[in-house]
Amino acid sequence: MITKSINGRFAIKPMAFSKFEKHLLESNRPLSEALLFLLTWIASSDGKVDQKELEFIFGISDSHKVDIDVNTYLDSCRNLDAIRLACKIAQDTFAGEKAYLFIQMIIGIVIADGQLATSENYILRFLASVVGLTAQELNKAFRETASRPLPEPADPSRREWWEKYEQAKRRQHKNERSRKKSETKKSKALAVLGLEDTASPDEIKKTFQRLAKVHHPDRFACLGEEAVCAATQTFVRIKEAYEYLVTNA
Repeated sequence: MITKSINGRFAIKPMAFSKFEKHLLESNRPLSEALLFLLTWIASSDGKVDQKELEFIFGISDSHKVDIDVNTYLDSCRNLDAIRLACKIAQDTFAGEKAYLFIQMIIGIVIADGQLATSENYILRFLASVVGLTAQELNKAFRETASRPLPEPADPSRREWWEKYEQAKRRQHKNERSRKKSETKKSKALAVLGLEDTASPDEIKKTFQRLAKVHHPDRFACLGEEAVCAATQTFVRIKEAYEYLVTNA
C-alpha cells in the first residue's frame, strides 16, 4: 500500500517492492523519477526501444543527474505495480491546466515519428484518464499538438485488424522501395508537422508557427525540469523538420 506522510514523502508499507519501486518511494524527486519512467514506458510500449528513443531517455537522465541506471527503468516497464505507482504520483501532482500540459507533452513524444502506434494510442488515453481529462479535452489537446484528430484505437484482438495491418505493411514496403531518399525525408518532415505530402508552403509555415507556440518549452516549466527537457526535444524536432522543408522547397 502507498501512503503519503506529512512532509509529502511517499511512505512504504511492509510488502515486497521491486528495486525501482523502492527507489521511487524513497526518492527526493518522486515526480521527476515518475515522469522519466512514464516516458520510458511509452517508448517501450511497441515492444522495442530504438536508438533515437534511447538517446532521448538517456538525454533526460544525464541532463538531470537521475541517480538510477536507466536500464532499471527499462526493466520495470512490464511491472504493473511500478506503472501504478508512477501514475499515482502524476495523478496527485497534475490537475487542471497542468494536466492538459502534461498530456500535450506526452502527445509530442508519442508522435515523434509522425505516427501514432496502437499501443501509444491506448497509453495516451489511459494517462489522460489518470490525470482527469475528458475524452473531449484529450481530442482537443491532440488536435492542437498533432495538427490532426486523434484516431480511434485499433483492436488487435480482431482478425480484421491483423489483415489490415499486413496489408499496410506490404503497401509501406512497396512504397519505400519506389520512393527516392529525398522524398522520404520530405514525407517524414511533413509527418512531424502532421501534414500531408500535398501541403502548400503557406500551410507549412502556418502549421509550424502554431506548433512552435504549442510546444515551446517555457509552457511546460510548471511541470518540472524533465518535462521542459522533453518539450525542448519535441520543439527542436519540429524546428528541424520545418527548416528542412524550407531549405528543400
